[in-house]
Amino acid sequence: MKRRPTKTESRPRVQQHALRLTRGGFFFILAATLICLGAMDGNVNLLTLLFGFCLAALLVNLFYGSRTLKTLSVRRCVPDVAVAGQPFLIRYTITNHRRWASARGILIEDCLSPGAPMPNPEVFVPFLPAGETINLAIPAVCPSRGRLAFSSFKVHSRLPFYLFTKWMRYSSEQEMIVFPALGRVLTRIRPGEASVDTPAVGSALGRIRGDEEYYGVREYRIGDNPRRIHWRRTAQTGQLMIREMARARDDQFWCVVHTRIAPDDPGQAERLELAISAAATVICDALERGSRVGLICNGRPLVVMPPSSGRACRPRLLRELAICTNTEADDDLAAHLRRLPWPPRRRGPALLFGAADTEDLRAVATAMACASGATTVYIPGTCPFDELFEPPDSPTYKLPALQEIQ
Repeated sequence: MKRRPTKTESRPRVQQHALRLTRGGFFFILAATLICLGAMDGNVNLLTLLFGFCLAALLVNLFYGSRTLKTLSVRRCVPDVAVAGQPFLIRYTITNHRRWASARGILIEDCLSPGAPMPNPEVFVPFLPAGETINLAIPAVCPSRGRLAFSSFKVHSRLPFYLFTKWMRYSSEQEMIVFPALGRVLTRIRPGEASVDTPAVGSALGRIRGDEEYYGVREYRIGDNPRRIHWRRTAQTGQLMIREMARARDDQFWCVVHTRIAPDDPGQAERLELAISAAATVICDALERGSRVGLICNGRPLVVMPPSSGRACRPRLLRELAICTNTEADDDLAAHLRRLPWPPRRRGPALLFGAADTEDLRAVATAMACASGATTVYIPGTCPFDELFEPPDSPTYKLPALQEIQ
């Protein structure tokens, strides 16, 4: 047996309701007024009857829609996260609590926060029987990363004659995090393999850590380091034995995003968004390969997430990249890096993403190389960046589905 919804069920709180005359309604009232004046001036019964019909239509249109909206309940559900440029679903649950009359011509419009990068989503319900509930899902796309706040939504009705617009605003605050758009990594990332003396774009700055781990014991050969002689095994076998060491595989690195840009420079702002998109793509690719990735991003507050691995840490890293903001001259990332503690287990090569090749970016590269390890700089518009990353808007690449990213 189907359960009939009751009016006592919890609904979003009605914040505001109003009635507005439409343009057609204005001309209709003007015509009805002229008909009334003509009927009174000429004492024409037909005009008087026509004016009565007009007045009845106005009253029906005035009260019918308002009564319909008061007996509706609407709930909205948005996902916690989405990806810039990828469709996501906004779900609505609409219930008609009336026992006999159906609801027709209902328009639901979401109200986003001011300055939102996408238009207000809308959904139209042509017919909803009495006592019924329907679930609707409409696709929407947010073109840029960041926080997307849903403050409220409006329920409109113009039926039956489209003379008045009746609407009620429901307070329903929800927030969604839009992750940066993901592209494709063109080359295998091997941080810290090269070593140079200057922080040039696309090159590594610093030295490769010579950390080694125990591999086994073998016979001594001419040229081996005498400090590695295994004296206990030598005494047992009667011949020189040496400890064989293997270089530890460096499977962790830092991803550093420098968000400091020049004010009033839209070009740098666009390149920064591309750099953040590249950093997000590199992080996802490295985590899929089992690498440990750490994130450093300047801002207020400074973001420092130690290297970790696994798909569980991917949403946390992408969230920090999604909400990081452009910083200006008073935010010095190099100074923050010099003050941070760097235990040996957290040291490793780094990939530095920035918007422009500035002295500030070079200072960050130098500080990161001295503190952690070899640092490679990537800037949009340079050859190393283009060889590493393919943007998501490239016609030769199709973005992955939202389910795969979440």
